This record gives sequence, C-alpha cells and structure tokens, in this order.
Amino acid sequence: METLPLMPDRTAPPVLPPPGSAGSGRRSWTAPSAASAALIFGVVLGLQYLTGAYASERGLHSDEAAHLLNGVLLRDYVRDGLGQDPVAFAQTFYSHYPKIAPLVWPPLFHVMLGVAMLAGWPPGPTALVVLALCTTWMAWRLLAIVTAFSSRTTAAGAVALLLTTPSVAELTGAVMIDILVAATAMEAVWWLGRFAHSGRTRDAVIFGVMAALACAAKGNGLSVVLAPMVLVALGRADLLRRPGLYVAAAVTVVLAGPWLGLALWLGEPADFAAATPAMMVQRAGFYVAYLWNQLGLVVALLAGVGLVAAVTRRAPLSHEHAAMAQALVALVGGALLFHIINPHLVSDGRYITLALPPLIALAALGVTTAVYAVGAPPARRTALAGAVMVALAAGRVVASPPLEAQPPLGYGAVMTFLDDRQTLAGHRVLIVSNERGEGAGVADVAVRGLHPAPTVLRGSKVLATDDWMGRNFRLRYETPEAVLAALEAMHVDYLVLDSAPDTHALGYWPLVHTLVTTRGDRIEKILERPVDAVTGPLRPLTLYRLKFRAPGPPAPVGMTPSPPPVFGN
Repeated sequence: METLPLMPDRTAPPVLPPPGSAGSGRRSWTAPSAASAALIFGVVLGLQYLTGAYASERGLHSDEAAHLLNGVLLRDYVRDGLGQDPVAFAQTFYSHYPKIAPLVWPPLFHVMLGVAMLAGWPPGPTALVVLALCTTWMAWRLLAIVTAFSSRTTAAGAVALLLTTPSVAELTGAVMIDILVAATAMEAVWWLGRFAHSGRTRDAVIFGVMAALACAAKGNGLSVVLAPMVLVALGRADLLRRPGLYVAAAVTVVLAGPWLGLALWLGEPADFAAATPAMMVQRAGFYVAYLWNQLGLVVALLAGVGLVAAVTRRAPLSHEHAAMAQALVALVGGALLFHIINPHLVSDGRYITLALPPLIALAALGVTTAVYAVGAPPARRTALAGAVMVALAAGRVVASPPLEAQPPLGYGAVMTFLDDRQTLAGHRVLIVSNERGEGAGVADVAVRGLHPAPTVLRGSKVLATDDWMGRNFRLRYETPEAVLAALEAMHVDYLVLDSAPDTHALGYWPLVHTLVTTRGDRIEKILERPVDAVTGPLRPLTLYRLKFRAPGPPAPVGMTPSPPPVFGN
C-alpha cells in the first residue's frame, strides 16, 4: 500500500535523519532485543526490592488489597470451584476475606493475576512479578520509540527517567492497575504512529486491540481511544479517509465495550455525574500540576519543546518518525482530555500515569531537537543528546530519590504471631483500622491459604454501615457494652486495634478503645507493636484476645454491602 505522508508544511525545515531513522541505514522500527527486555526486567525487580515492595503489606492504596484478592478469588475458583455457582463461591470467599470487588473494574488485570497465581507461587510476590512484567513492557516500548529517532543512549536515559519517576517507582511496587494501563497505552501509541505513517489496516487493527486491552484493564483506558481524535485535530484529517481507523474503532468496541458497560453498571451511581465547566478547569489544573511535579522542571520543559516540535513538524525527523511523535502528543492529549471531561467524580494523580511515558519520550525528542540546532557533527550531537538524558536521570535520583523503602505497616507481623501459635486458622479476627489498614490485614490473612479458613472482620462493616464511598455513615452499636456483646455473639476470637491518629476519627474507634481499656476481665492484651518509622511497623497495632463466647452458634455477621454480584470493597 502506498505510504501516507504527513500533511505538507512549506515552513518546515529540511528533514534530518537522526540515528535510527530510515535515512541512517538502520531499520526504522526494529524492536529492542530480548536482552534489553531482560535487562529492564532485572532493573525493575531490583527497584521493587529497594522500595520494600516484597516486605510490605498491600495497603499502599485503598484499592490495592481488593485488586490482589480479586486475583486470588479467580485462582481459587479455577483451582477449587469450577462447576460451582461463581456468585455463591465469591460470597463464601467474601465471608472470610471481605475485601473483593469482582467486575467493579474491567477484568484484564485480575485475570492476569489469577492465571499467574495458578502456578502455585505465593500470591503477593506473584502479583509483584506480574507488575514488573507490565513495567518492563511499558519501558521496553519507550526504548523502541526513542531509539527509532535518537540514539540507544538517549533511549536508555529515557527509560531510566521513566523508572525513577516517583509515581512509576511507587506503582511498580503496588498491586494497582495503572501501570498495566500505561503499558497497553504505549503499545497502542506505537501502532497508532505506524498507522499514521503507513495507513495500513493491519497497523490500525493492532492499535484497536491494544486500545481494547487498555479499556479492559480500567475505564481510563478510554484515553487511548481518544488519541486518534486528537491526532486528527492536529492536522491529520486525512486519516478519516482510511478504512483502518473505523476497523480499529469496531475492534475496540467489540472487545472492550461489554466490560466497560458492566463496570459502569456495577459502579456506585453517586460516584458519577456530568463534569461542570468549573470542575473541568479544576481538573485541568490538577492533572497538569501533577504531571509537572512528577517530571520535574527541566524534563517538563524539554517535553514541552518536543511537543511543540512534533506538532509544528519542526523536529529533525523523517516523515515516518514525525508521525510517531505526533502519536505521542495525541496520547498525552487523549489522557488529559479524558481525565478532564469524564463523569467519574474522583480525581487522583495516579490515574494519569499513562501520560508519563509519552511525555518522557517527547522530552527525549526535545533534547534531540535542541542538540540538532547546535552546529556540530552528527556524531557529537548524538552523543550530547544521550549525555543530557542520562544526566537528567542521574540528577533525578540524586535530587529526589524515589527508592526509599516502604516499611511494613505491621499487620503481617501480627498475623504471623497468631499463625505461629496455630491460633489463626479457623478463628475470627476483627480489625479496627482505616480502610488501608483493614485491606492490608485482610489480604495478609487471605494469601496464607490456611485451612480451615480464618474469618477476618472489618470494623467498618461490622461496627458501622455506610455506602461504597463511606457516605451515610451510621453506628451499629451505641455503647462499648453493646460492642462487647456483639463481638462475643459473633464468636470473635481476636481484635486488632490500630491506634494511629487518623483512626481516632472513626465513629466506632472510641467505643472499641473504651472497651479494651475498661474490660480487662473479658479482653486480654497479648501483643503490642509500637511504631518504628525506619524498619516498621508504621501503624501502632495492639492485639487483644476475647476470653468468652456467647453460647450457641455464632451470630450472623452484618457486613455491608453484600448483595451479589457486587461485594463490598
């Protein structure tokens, strides 16, 4: 098929073929070697270790435990429950480990976790290895894009910048979906750039598949779907005449539409509303500031140079690589556009992590554009561009180290204390903490795979009621005596009380605190873990044993919300 050139620009300077371009004698789109991917993977595993990911509980973000346990639920169903009613199986799982939310997010990430866990490795480390593979994919594709229009050294510097960006370093060690969305988005932009140059339907179809995968990971994968529209707005209206664009749209709708629709249907209606103009202005400022802070002043300015050069077609690129540069701009634009106008009311900087890799690629383009303006031989300009990118990455690590280890929260040590004494399996443990603490405790018990299964109770569900987002809060019990009677009726064996200052605002915390300090005749303190900011624990946890149970079978546990198929996160 004929090559589709960029729209003519009579004011653009002559195209210069940088290393890796079609005019340099190398293949334009040769992917980096498997050895490069293996090296990146090793570096990512090292970064995970240095940030304490393998030693910490899954409480860095409020949803982290739910993502991990969604994977564990899938593994357990495939391994032990095939042929059973999946809703009933999930309800039973939830009754023991109340921190799951199946299908509230599109399923790709949780399916990946569940399949990987079928190998039999411990769930926590397995999930981190899956995340390391996703980060490697994202960085490897960034390496390919930057190598195509610059040098390998410049590309290596770009990868180093990406991996040491604070949010990327953090999310690579947290069981969250954002890195997978960023990886699929980078793969999608690679094929969008190729389609923008070639017009081939094959390239468009692969872009559509990658866009569908981004959407099947999380709703903000729709940012990728918006990228072709941004590309058209940048002057590529000619793409509207290419059938591949419509084939890609159809592929995305067919593969991702049902999962997005289901996630939206299962979501909390109160979390969605049309964005107002004031809200959109606020979001624009929030996300731009977040990206600026993540990149730092120099990298952000260089990304701006690269963006302008790509849009105005003044970068020293072949037509082929200029199309890729504009695709990078389109992905950044699509990410910003989606996060500004989408109806989800919550804003969080990590949502727009998918814009960081293309921005760093544009920063590399900005460096390349700047050094090509220097009157020096090409080899010297190439070396200078590489040196600048490597220096930026080194400066990032020295100026604001992203590798500080996250000490454990402390729930793992408490549960190990019980497990070592064979008093965890088959017993009931109530955790009184904030949402992250509850999730970390539930996840730590669940991944142990104990038999008979313990039952973990969450204070936010047992002692109070509210909705998904913590609204309409109401206490179930009004006095410490009523709490004690309920716990003994439910046959609770142990109570973990988190006394960090942020838990004191929980409506039921004063009741529990009064209970454990006044009823030593019925509640016994057996372990206390003071905070150690260096080695952990980060939460001041105290473990109590309830000495008595009410006669008869345990009373029902009133956890909410619990109607199928949605389970309280």
